[in-house]
Amino acid sequence: MSEAHDPSAHPPAEEDVVPTGKIVLVAAVALAIFFLGSLATAIGMQTMRRRVNPEGPIAMPAEAGKAKIGMVEQRLFENANQGVAWREQARRHLASWGWVDEKQGLAHIPIERAMELVEKGARP
Repeated sequence: MSEAHDPSAHPPAEEDVVPTGKIVLVAAVALAIFFLGSLATAIGMQTMRRRVNPEGPIAMPAEAGKAKIGMVEQRLFENANQGVAWREQARRHLASWGWVDEKQGLAHIPIERAMELVEKGARP
C-alpha cells in the first residue's frame, strides 16, 4: 500500500547550507576596495601637499608648545591651573593690608574689616 500524502503537512525542510565561498569572496572584494581607496587617498593627499607647499614641510612655529599663546589658553581646561592661581592671589589680596596709591593716601584693607566698618556706618 502506498503512503497517503497529507496536504496540510509542511514540506520537508532543506538542509542548512552556509555559502562560505561567497562570503569569503565578498569579504575579499570589500577588503580590496578599501585598500585601493586608501591607497588612492594617500596618493592624492601627497600630490595636494606638494602642490600647496612645493618647498617642503612647514617649520614648527616658535609658539608651539607654550601654555598660552596671546590671550588664548592652550592647555585643556582640566589641566589648566591658572584660574586656581588667580583665585588664590585674589583671596590673599582681599585678606591683606596695603597701599593702592601711597602718594594719594589710598590703601586697601582686608575685606572682613571693610565689611565691619560699612556695617557700623563708616564710609570710605
